[in-house]
Amino acid sequence: MHCPGMHVLYPATPADAKGLLKSAIRDNNPVVFLEHELLYNSKGEVPDDPEFLVPIGTAEVKRSGEQVSLVGYGRMTILALQAAEELAGEGVSCEVVDLRSLAPLDTETVLASARKTGRVVVVEECWRTCGLGAEITSIIYENCFDQLQAPVKRVSGLDVPKPYSRKIEKICIPQAETIKKAVRDVLSGNY
Repeated sequence: MHCPGMHVLYPATPADAKGLLKSAIRDNNPVVFLEHELLYNSKGEVPDDPEFLVPIGTAEVKRSGEQVSLVGYGRMTILALQAAEELAGEGVSCEVVDLRSLAPLDTETVLASARKTGRVVVVEECWRTCGLGAEITSIIYENCFDQLQAPVKRVSGLDVPKPYSRKIEKICIPQAETIKKAVRDVLSGNY
């Protein structure tokens, strides 16, 4: 992602996969298109329009909310949406921002959401050390520190080698429950 001129795309939904892949094929820059294997069985609306494109470098607010922004990509967007739905039952209003494009990164959408809610939880499956979550957190602090009502919370994979055991892997990778706990911590001031 840090190589100038390289585009990195990571869709979370079937529609975004179609639109981003078509945009990648038509783009003159080198593009890395990433897919999460646990999303292969995902079902969802896919536009019939053969010219349907998702512009490279644009994030999308998948769910509007008022109290906390959840920023993620790929499978973590799906888990953030699940967590937001469950938290809505507790009266917590979460906005979910799906990055879709990791490079170039749509910082304007992320910052607009951070300014709107004043609280942010950045969710990624990758390791915490030197991850995209650290970059997003830095961008938020550099651009809207005074608008934040709480420190940005990061939810990420543990800094351990990824295990092959499904049971142990679930411990090492964020789940909806992990995201919900982070939101509760940010709202309660338990940083």
